[in-house]
Amino acid sequence: MTERITLEVPASLSALPTVRLVLGGLGARLDLSLDDVDDLFLATDRLLEAALGAEDLTDFRLVCLVDESSLRITAGGFRSQRLRDQVADTPGGCIDLCLLLRRLADEVVVEEDGDGFRVVIVKHRTKPAP
Repeated sequence: MTERITLEVPASLSALPTVRLVLGGLGARLDLSLDDVDDLFLATDRLLEAALGAEDLTDFRLVCLVDESSLRITAGGFRSQRLRDQVADTPGGCIDLCLLLRRLADEVVVEEDGDGFRVVIVKHRTKPAP
């Protein structure tokens, strides 16, 4: 069964501990290792920090989908070409934020969303379900 959790917090660095708290709880439910949870923290922190620098945001909206095998985090409502360039994997390769996200997560996808885009970060469970 897939659960959907939507989190909306003010667009500021002071909101990141709240995001980490929610992600940590979801990671614990999936029995993710501490390293995997830390990877999620870092990936999400860096994405939201980059969004703050590139976008005129009032809030961050994260949608987390949890099932038996993975945690899928979607951050969206982005419009900045600068941010898109930082996270998209281009034919010339990916650098900086793009590379960091792909090393920390099992999957990273940039999805079109109307006239903007969203970034999806996926972490798969490595241990078998109990």
